[in-house]
Amino acid sequence: MRKNKLFTTQKLKAHAMTYPKIIALFVTLWTSLVCFAQQVDEKEVQLQEKFIDASREHILGNYEKAATIYEGILKEDPTNHAVAYELSRIYDTRDDAEKSLRYIKQAIANAPTNDWYRRFLADVYQKQGKNVEAAQLYEELAKKEPNNEYFYQRWAYFLVKANDINKALKVYDELEKRAGVNEEIVRRKHALYVGTGNNKKAAEEIEHLIAAYPSTVEHYHLLASFYEQIGEPNLASQVYQRVLKITPEDARATMALTPKSPNAGQNGDIQYIESLRPIFEKPDVNIDLKISKLLPFITKVADTGDKNLATAVLQLTQVLETVHADDAKGFAASGDLLYYSGEPMKALEKYKKTLELDDTVFLVWEQVLHIYLEAKDFTNLRKTSDEALDLFPNKAFVYYVNGVANDELNRQEDALKSLEQARLMVGNNAKLLSEIHIRKGLVYSSLKQNDKSNVAFEDALKLNPKAPETLSSYAYSLATRGENLEKAKTMAKQANDLVPNNAQYQATYGWVTYKSKNYKEAKEWLGKAVSNGGEEDSVILEHYGDVLFQMNDIAGALQNWTKAQEKGGASEFLDKKIADRRLYE
Repeated sequence: MRKNKLFTTQKLKAHAMTYPKIIALFVTLWTSLVCFAQQVDEKEVQLQEKFIDASREHILGNYEKAATIYEGILKEDPTNHAVAYELSRIYDTRDDAEKSLRYIKQAIANAPTNDWYRRFLADVYQKQGKNVEAAQLYEELAKKEPNNEYFYQRWAYFLVKANDINKALKVYDELEKRAGVNEEIVRRKHALYVGTGNNKKAAEEIEHLIAAYPSTVEHYHLLASFYEQIGEPNLASQVYQRVLKITPEDARATMALTPKSPNAGQNGDIQYIESLRPIFEKPDVNIDLKISKLLPFITKVADTGDKNLATAVLQLTQVLETVHADDAKGFAASGDLLYYSGEPMKALEKYKKTLELDDTVFLVWEQVLHIYLEAKDFTNLRKTSDEALDLFPNKAFVYYVNGVANDELNRQEDALKSLEQARLMVGNNAKLLSEIHIRKGLVYSSLKQNDKSNVAFEDALKLNPKAPETLSSYAYSLATRGENLEKAKTMAKQANDLVPNNAQYQATYGWVTYKSKNYKEAKEWLGKAVSNGGEEDSVILEHYGDVLFQMNDIAGALQNWTKAQEKGGASEFLDKKIADRRLYE
């Protein structure tokens, strides 16, 4: 019994010793777990803080600093897909395709269900020209979400980029089954068939759209326009006839079906134009549609100067001016017809009205400036070019004509500023650049900066050594200065050989020979210039008067000087010549 008691006592003692150990072990384990959790939480907090810092730098555009922080986070937590995605975006912005691709793939590997990552990967592939891979991504997304139209559209888009047109068409067919027939899908399929040269299928697509929406007239017009584009006027007419069954008052179809006269040539054109008048008088018919019917005839007038045709078309543009009085297009069309049929001053009035209604069309300003330049109305040319520069400060032509106007108005310093600005903006327009150099040569010559003048003319000759305008202007400048007259005579003759019967070039040759004191030859050439249209040029008239005076024809000299004065003579001595009946130079 004592033994057993001893055993029991020892056992109890052992148990008494064990319980505290167990308790102590439990306490130690719990403390370790708490410390570990605290460490994990602390680490997570630190990573979050770093992520916020990186995101702030990213937003501020400090991409290199942001990337460094993000990459530090990723070393500590390689599974952080959000950080990998942000890194991919940064390197995509910095055009580092290799790193962008690596990080977005890492993001997808750690978050394979995130569709946004896959869409971004497709964008990365697109930049790298990997359109097949991008198409595969959207194929997967479309199969995953079969009701998402965007995924189908992008799938088809990348297939087209990969030149897999047939598969792209199948994708659009599948989308159409799910979403129904709509204009956007039809237009895309139509464009793909056109691109492959399959006009039959292209037309069938539009017919498919018409069948789905038989009362929508615009779809019929789409088909008719397509037939016109591919040279099938009979098929287009059939479609327009279908339009008139739905909407008998449809102006576009009516005009398209208005028959041209069987008479050939101009009479047929004029009768057709006259037949359009009832439609043009309807204010509810779109003016752009009306203008589109006139454009071929306006172009024809521009090419031929046909005044009879211009008169017929003007009847309709004047209708537009009345029916669409607040729209600039009718007045602009009238201006073009008048200008190209030889009525520039009447055209000017129409263009001015156009600009009152809409001053944003540069071509109209350009026409106005051309008219003032051709009319040698340098006061209005300067004023109008100044106004145009406020609206179009990047147009070299406007600076050029502004320079010409300032030069002719004896504002040479202003002229040089405008001409230099024109030179800086001219781009690859070699003709205008040549004209700028020529005018600079003339300006420098009038300022007696002869070396700079010669450089400008030589720059023009480098562009085209056989340009008659350059040769004639250079010769005139040298003659006016009285230097290198043999070179001047050679160039003046070359200009006349290149373009015979040009009054300006004939006058230059006459002026060179005059300065060489060869008055007989000078009289011959200046006389040719006057007879050939130079009677409207005050400079030519004054020079002709000078040579007549040198040949003792005082009456003839006075007559031509007076005519020059009436035209707005250019010489500072002209009034004195007339008053004193003698020559001053």
